[in-house]
Amino acid sequence: MEGNHSEHENSCFYHGDPSFHKAHEQFTINLITAIINIVTVPVGVIANILIVTAIFGCPRLRTPSNPLIASLALSDLFVSLTVQPGYITYRLLENQLRLVPCFVRIMYHLAFFSCFGVSFMTLGAVSYERFVAVRLQVRYNDFFSSTRVVKYVLIIWTLNILLTALKWTSIESAVENIHLMVWSVCFLVSVATQIGVLYVVRIQREQVQPQLQGAENRQRQREAKLAKNISILVGVYLILNFPVLFTLICDQLLRLNLQTNNHYSWTETLAFLNSCTNSLICYWKNVEVRQKVKNILKKLVCQ
Repeated sequence: MEGNHSEHENSCFYHGDPSFHKAHEQFTINLITAIINIVTVPVGVIANILIVTAIFGCPRLRTPSNPLIASLALSDLFVSLTVQPGYITYRLLENQLRLVPCFVRIMYHLAFFSCFGVSFMTLGAVSYERFVAVRLQVRYNDFFSSTRVVKYVLIIWTLNILLTALKWTSIESAVENIHLMVWSVCFLVSVATQIGVLYVVRIQREQVQPQLQGAENRQRQREAKLAKNISILVGVYLILNFPVLFTLICDQLLRLNLQTNNHYSWTETLAFLNSCTNSLICYWKNVEVRQKVKNILKKLVCQ
């Protein structure tokens, strides 16, 4: 995203034309961040394809929480396929021509808001699902099942695509503010529920409940372990995404004057790293997913 839009030019549909008169000051940062994205794109594409294929290709992995993880991986895959190439093109053209064509800006803008909207909403859903699993274990099936979770995922994707499509209209500025407010709410929900999850897990570990049967105890331990693993995934995602969310809120929502667009270059690149880290954390912490990925790679190598 770029701040400092020209007020008198609005030739790129309803998106203001950014000013490139300070592009020479960003040359080095643009080049460094473009190179970082060029290196991480192949990793993100390959890793997320493997995660999505492993989860949807194995019936045993279709638990209520895994479709949400797969949705997050699918969003990260689209970040690697669309958002990062758009960023690379944007920054290199800005360096070379001091101008970025309308088509490139529009595609980058729409891909960014669609993918990140899905990611923030999915993170909120993942966090809430784990909170219900550890806090309301008996009533878990009233809220979540594999079929219901797939419906939730479809709603999240549809809602974000429709909301992003409105950015082509004259209410583009209002839609962008709605995006940022929804992201902020999802961010706060994720933080609050993860704190709740870790608190409940700690309390349950400290409590001695000899009346529980062995199978029930093992189930509780599995839920606690999964909750902690997902907390790591969500925590890393939120840490890497908070800077770009904060920058967007300051620039677009609060209209604070950012002296340089280097803030965007670094914070967006940091957020894009999630397309790699999420899949690697999932591979590291989820034994079943890791085993399925290994099987997929063995089949590909042996063909």
